[in-house]
Amino acid sequence: MIRFRARASFCGSRTQIIASGARALLAMLLLLGISVGFISGGACGDRGDSDGIKRLEFWTLALSPFEGYIRERIGAFEAANPGVKVIWNDVPFEAMDRKLLAAASAGRAPDVVNFSDKTYARFISMGALADLRPLMSVQAREIYLPGPLRLGEIDGKLLALPWYLTTQAVMANTQLLERGGVTFETLPRRWDELRAAARAYRARVGPSGPALFSVPLGTESDLPMMLMAEGHPPLVPGPDGRLRADLTSDAIVSIVEDWVALFREGCLPRESATVGSAHMPDLYQNQRLAVINSGPNFLNRIRDVAPAVYDATRVGPPITGALGRGHVAVMVLGVTVQSRHPELAAKLALHMTSPESQELFCATVPILPSTSESLRKPQFTDFASAMEQARTVSASEAARTGRTARVVAERTVEAGLIAAAALRDAAAFTPALSAWPDMRRVFEDRIKRCLLQGADVRETLAEIEREWNVLLKVSEYAPIDAVPTPTRLDMQAGV
Repeated sequence: MIRFRARASFCGSRTQIIASGARALLAMLLLLGISVGFISGGACGDRGDSDGIKRLEFWTLALSPFEGYIRERIGAFEAANPGVKVIWNDVPFEAMDRKLLAAASAGRAPDVVNFSDKTYARFISMGALADLRPLMSVQAREIYLPGPLRLGEIDGKLLALPWYLTTQAVMANTQLLERGGVTFETLPRRWDELRAAARAYRARVGPSGPALFSVPLGTESDLPMMLMAEGHPPLVPGPDGRLRADLTSDAIVSIVEDWVALFREGCLPRESATVGSAHMPDLYQNQRLAVINSGPNFLNRIRDVAPAVYDATRVGPPITGALGRGHVAVMVLGVTVQSRHPELAAKLALHMTSPESQELFCATVPILPSTSESLRKPQFTDFASAMEQARTVSASEAARTGRTARVVAERTVEAGLIAAAALRDAAAFTPALSAWPDMRRVFEDRIKRCLLQGADVRETLAEIEREWNVLLKVSEYAPIDAVPTPTRLDMQAGV
């Protein structure tokens, strides 16, 4: 198992590095196609503070289009912290893993790193991220929304701060709803009720008519996430205190069987088994889908390519499971254990994720903030203020790209307000497990047999359960609280 170590522990002889487990490191680096010449030679240099300047290296994910914003925020941090210099490096999504592994192996990991919620667990498992709680003078729970923050709270530590967010709203073509005897007001807002409605809708519009809705079940499957949203996580504590797979409980088998049956009955488009989430926008704009759960800015695309569909669209809160919580995708910032200035690095992470910084970012690009204070501001609660913010974002995009500013769509703004309101109760239904990408691939490969080849659901889930347990067993990091288990909304007074 690859392990990150403090900067000094990487700066040793070749023998010391190999003795500390570099065989596994070499295997992973070679698998990812990374040059490993640094292990056999070259100095283990530092960025250094020999001139009295404390340097922090800050890596972001694919944010170079927003260079003006990033550099302004870095400038504000440097002005507030004399003698500190921030070195910013923007990294493409596909390059982050190999670049970070290579830098850490040379003892030169950046101080602050931007991860997506789907990849940062890989680096938790390597011991890459420092606990931020002892490095901060403030309480994170007083600043950030509980759902996004929960993603970084692992094993009693705070390993990441939530940065910017994306979440969804429902968009429904009222003309297509009416064809199936459904109105926007009667459209179910829970997955189990929506499945029943999809059957009645298909019976009314016929086999050649549109589908009521769709979700990715095979490729990029949403099923594991939806099980957690229903309050039936497919991972539970084992007798040894580690996680184990639990996919064969009667409740989970029943839910998955119903989804598979819905597909086999022709109530979902075939693309739901084979294409992934990209199929839904295409089907919706071509009037083959009546309802879609999507990000608010999808409506801009609809207005441009299918104005008639845009005119018929109404927006509402996202469809949820029994817990009543929508899913939120989270970008996070973490401080690496190799940072030479961990307190300053934590201070930079706090600065970039502060209400002020996030509100400025949201005025540059159509995203949502992770800070509770920000979501109380008029631009996230009031239509007129939200319209003004949207115009500001449009102007910023035009200046950045050299194109004509987009005319702001009122329904897009309305959907954005709905998504912002949903954030208060939303949860990040992405397990913080290093093995999760491999576990998802196993799930998707096996569940396609049920969808497309008629395999038995219970037997298939038992097979997935066995394979998941193997992956969990060999995974170094599988803590119980890595799986999101939020409470049901109607079981508590508030969040």
